[in-house]
Amino acid sequence: MMGTFYRRLENREMNTDYLTGLYNRRGLLEIWQSLPEDTMVHCLYIDVDNFKLVNDIYGHAKGDELLVFISVLLNQTFQEQLAVRMGGDEFVVFCDGRIARADMEERLHTLQKQLRRGDFDVNVEKILSFSIGVSYSQFVNAGLHDILEQADVAMYQVKKSGKGHFVVYEDIRVQIEEEKLIKERAFRGEIWQELKILYRPVIYIQTSDVYAVETVIQWDFPGKGVFSEEKIMPVLKQYSVDIQLGRHVLETVCAQKQRWRDTEFDKIEFYVRLTGRFLLQKDSIAVIADCMEKYQVGHDEIQICIEENDFGENGEKLYTVAQNLLDLGFKVAINNFASSSLYVLQRIPSQLLKLDAKLLDKTQYSKKSLYILRNVISLGRDLECGIVAQGIENTAQVKMLASYGAQFGVGDFYGMPCDETDFFDQYRDRLFLTHNMRPARFLFAQHLADENGEYTGVYSGEGLTFTTGVYDGQGALRFPGGKVGENCVRLPREVMYSDSYSICFWVNPDSAQPWSSIVYITYMDGFMSLMPNSGHGDLFFRIKDDREPDEWHDIACRRAVPGQWSYVCVTFDVITHIGKLYFNGLMVGSMENMPDLKVVDQILLGGDEYQDSFDGKLAELEIYHYALSADVIAEKFQAYQQMPAFQGTDGKK
Repeated sequence: MMGTFYRRLENREMNTDYLTGLYNRRGLLEIWQSLPEDTMVHCLYIDVDNFKLVNDIYGHAKGDELLVFISVLLNQTFQEQLAVRMGGDEFVVFCDGRIARADMEERLHTLQKQLRRGDFDVNVEKILSFSIGVSYSQFVNAGLHDILEQADVAMYQVKKSGKGHFVVYEDIRVQIEEEKLIKERAFRGEIWQELKILYRPVIYIQTSDVYAVETVIQWDFPGKGVFSEEKIMPVLKQYSVDIQLGRHVLETVCAQKQRWRDTEFDKIEFYVRLTGRFLLQKDSIAVIADCMEKYQVGHDEIQICIEENDFGENGEKLYTVAQNLLDLGFKVAINNFASSSLYVLQRIPSQLLKLDAKLLDKTQYSKKSLYILRNVISLGRDLECGIVAQGIENTAQVKMLASYGAQFGVGDFYGMPCDETDFFDQYRDRLFLTHNMRPARFLFAQHLADENGEYTGVYSGEGLTFTTGVYDGQGALRFPGGKVGENCVRLPREVMYSDSYSICFWVNPDSAQPWSSIVYITYMDGFMSLMPNSGHGDLFFRIKDDREPDEWHDIACRRAVPGQWSYVCVTFDVITHIGKLYFNGLMVGSMENMPDLKVVDQILLGGDEYQDSFDGKLAELEIYHYALSADVIAEKFQAYQQMPAFQGTDGKK
């Protein structure tokens, strides 16, 4: 053990702390002034985490007892070194600079462990830890103030990043210098000439089409290159510049929405991140509403994205603001969901969860992380939320997310942030809202492919024939029937890529088979079946949810009469969770709270896994990727009735 590197003071009374017996600030200064300028030291700035909580709950006597224990612990862990109580629950230890860094860090770990081994209530020990800033290998001639400031800055970084560990100033020096520059240029107003608001596509994972636009903030910082939003936001929030930035971003996005009126991007949704500090301003909701009104932007055209951590930091007030926004018809999304606590879900009925990118990144390291991601997605889907996976970088991640049921994705894999012009040029032909309007239509004209050749069915069995449909020129399939699972057509599961859907077709049973499916779709957690005839003489639209005790969700109408063509449509809207059944162009039943089943496994025509296969005809199967309206379905049926040699009904239920 090295000897002490400093000269002990003789006048202990004036230079020591009355409670702990450690040197005080006065003693530190006197010792410092006696040190040779070429003396090298390590400086530790130590703060006791949650000390105020101990005082508030257990009283000041218990707090004083804790401080005395800590002083003894410091002297034991750093023998022959200079331990100082700076005041309150802050301590400084100066160590001989010849002590190896590895030795120092071993002592720091020991210090954390020993803190929880005092003679204290177990509940006190659970909340105790040290936040420690370290400045290594400093010479006395650098000045006491500057060395303490470095260690203090490092300690503050620990406080910001979760407490209970240590940070070395040299490891964050570049970051601290950059934060200082950010603060200075922001205060001088130069940020507004150098800031860029770029756009990045939010992709519908199953089709790779553009579903929405995410705003991305970048700062072209002179002499430093491009600073990301993640780099600048903590500094801007610390000095309240984020409030002005929120107004600036909102104004820019609303103006952009106005410029894109009457273009392909007319109705596209924007995701805009607003900080908790901005939203807690008294006039925040009025500012948002006025800006949207100024540019004639609807409340449903912008998702206000709030950081999950902001709810933890701002408590009840932010929950109230978020609920007020929802009550006024605004959309609220939780950004970086699952980064801290699931409690937010209980309070905010958000329809969109943007997952923390770290969830996806960590899956490459462990199966445990994969299971966490899968279950977080499943939880969000069970709560009827849209799931946006952030940070997507490769095809393997896309396939994994699709198999877990995530609907949307954003990340460099789909495209880097770009300006208004580049975004319009790159993505105008990839809009989900445009492509999503086109159905997959199977005409069964002597083949099993859809009319665009994107999807082709595969027949298993024998006896399937092509025949004529409900009007001249329309093709149809004739299924021969058979045992369970025999003589069925399997369609590619990709044809059902959307959670909302409409399925329309003409059906003509040869016999009144009970419970045989004409369309049968299995999912990760259940199935959907369309049965022309039940054992009770009804046509059934059935969804079975394996996750619920009350698993059967049925809508029924009169059966499809054998030997007659009947036009059947079913719709499901994932937003409202309403399913509807239409028969011969008329709505005959609907049900609320129908379940949202995740991830299609297989699509069968002409049979299922439980009953004998269907015996009869199927014509013009259409699968839409959204819920058709009653008017559209009625118009479709009426258009069929005008076709040459129409053989269907007159439209009676």
